[in-house]
Amino acid sequence: MRHLAFSLFFLSSIARANAPGYDLSLGAEVRGGTLKVAPVVSAPAGAKLRYDMTTTRTGRSGNSNSRQSGNVTVGDDGKASLSQVAVNVSPQDRYVVHVEVYEGERVVAAKTLRHPKD
Repeated sequence: MRHLAFSLFFLSSIARANAPGYDLSLGAEVRGGTLKVAPVVSAPAGAKLRYDMTTTRTGRSGNSNSRQSGNVTVGDDGKASLSQVAVNVSPQDRYVVHVEVYEGERVVAAKTLRHPKD
């Protein structure tokens, strides 16, 4: 349990560590029992970025884990859409969505969504 608490604290710390000029919106909503996540990163136009997105859901019907990653080039408008994910959830489920965006090896934006909120 102590390890889990430390991990969650660490993820919370990362979520606030966006580099200047970078922002990440998770675009998350729950509608009709489905959690939809459609992240968008704001960054300097033309930036070549890499991202990792993990989702974990725990509930009565079992557990599910998903990981997606990819590369994007930021458009002239300073925005890039990342992969989208949809997960079936119920109000009692616990879930965590964590997205990290990299420029080279450096994390430039990160955000975590938890339900229920700690």
